[in-house]
Formats: sequence, C-alpha cells, structure tokens
Amino acid sequence: PLAMTAAHIVVALDAHGFLLDDGKLARRALSCLVEPEIGDHVLVADLNDESNYILHILQRQALHNVRLSVTGAQQLSLHQDEIALFAKQDIALNALHDIALNAVSGTLNMNAENLFMSVNESLVQNVQHFVGKAEHYLQDVNQVLRLHGQQALITADKDVKVDAERISMG
Repeated sequence: PLAMTAAHIVVALDAHGFLLDDGKLARRALSCLVEPEIGDHVLVADLNDESNYILHILQRQALHNVRLSVTGAQQLSLHQDEIALFAKQDIALNALHDIALNAVSGTLNMNAENLFMSVNESLVQNVQHFVGKAEHYLQDVNQVLRLHGQQALITADKDVKVDAERISMG
C-alpha cells in the first residue's frame, strides 16, 4: 500500500538522499525535476517497505534559484515541435566543452545592441555570400592580412591611403 505524507527536508545527505522532519529518509523520485533543498515542504510517498520518495516540492521559502535535473541521468533532452525560452534579464549557456547551435534548413538570427566574441584559437567562416555594413570598420592583424579574389575592388569617395615600408604592385 502507498501512503502519502507531507514533510520538511531538514538535512541533505547527498545528491539524492534527504532526512525529513519526521525522521524518515527519502530519495528524490525520478519525476521530481526540481532539486529539493533544506527547508522545502515536500510531498512524500511511503511505500511501506522502508522506501520513501519525494514526489513533489509543495513550497519553498525563497525562490531565488531553482534547479531542474533528473536524478542519475547523464543527459536531459527536450523534444517538442517548438520550444521558447524567455527571461526578463539574462540567459546564460555554459558548457565545459562544446555548445552547438544548428538550424539545418532554417535561419539563425542574432540581434543585440552589442556582440562580443572571444576565440582563443581559430575562427573559421564559410559562406557563399558575405554582406556587411558598418559605420566604421577597423581591423588589426599582427602578422599577415591576405585578401584574395578573382576580382578585387577598393573604392573611396575621397582618399585611399596605402602606407608601408615597401609597396609592391603588379
């Protein structure tokens, strides 16, 4: 038989085990996606075989940070036709290794007031058409700047300045 009770978490024993205020030990159920914390008021399933599972977090005093995870899982995947994430302030994507953004047959749009990129090793861009517009475009290269094309055109409304210790043309 299954008995349901409400309790408060008083001690987090490890990532999955908790001591409740009624003296019982409980583990987080697989379907309880919100990570329990000390002080949470929780719904507990007592299976009467000494197994107790936290099924749901009923109330938390301070909701500053809530973490979602699946107990013991290596990967968490969301599968839906459309997924939307909204934040009033910030969204952070962090990984120790790789992050991949793919729009295989669609468009990847980025709109921002400022866009900063820092790359430690290589930045590779492969495109069929590259169009850029800027009020000012400054580029500093420490070693070699090479521009090559079947045809190259440099135009200016006023001045073109080429300044070097040696200039080779032709």
